[in-house]
Amino acid sequence: MKILRISLLTVSLSICSAGAVTFNLGKNIQQCLTLPADGDKKNQTQCKNELKEKSQKSLEETITKIKKLINNNYDTPYHLNDPEGSEIKDLFWERFNKSQQLWIASRNEFCAASALLVGEWAASQDDLQTQCIINQNNDREQLLKATYIK
Repeated sequence: MKILRISLLTVSLSICSAGAVTFNLGKNIQQCLTLPADGDKKNQTQCKNELKEKSQKSLEETITKIKKLINNNYDTPYHLNDPEGSEIKDLFWERFNKSQQLWIASRNEFCAASALLVGEWAASQDDLQTQCIINQNNDREQLLKATYIK
């Protein structure tokens, strides 16, 4: 069963390699594919879910660091002539949180679209989508660090 799954994955990826788009499963997902497909012990699905959760948690930890940084350094009112008005940090977080929600929706749709390129019959579709989400989370984290954490 394991050999069949790996063979189907290889065939689906080799067929796609003839097209204009390349697919990257990454080391993370490939390591998960060496585990049993199901069972009581750690299996492929659990492994992939853990990887996705780990990337999400790391992104959230970076956002927490940024929040601490912003909250400690931006407490002045947005309008200098309105000392009782909204503070810069509050306005920043209002917009940042909205942008983060939109980014998550965009990431999910982007990864779903990318995974569709292999066809619905491909066993690797979910794996490609999971790896894409992990990659997008890592890229977002790096962008946020480069922008706000110097």
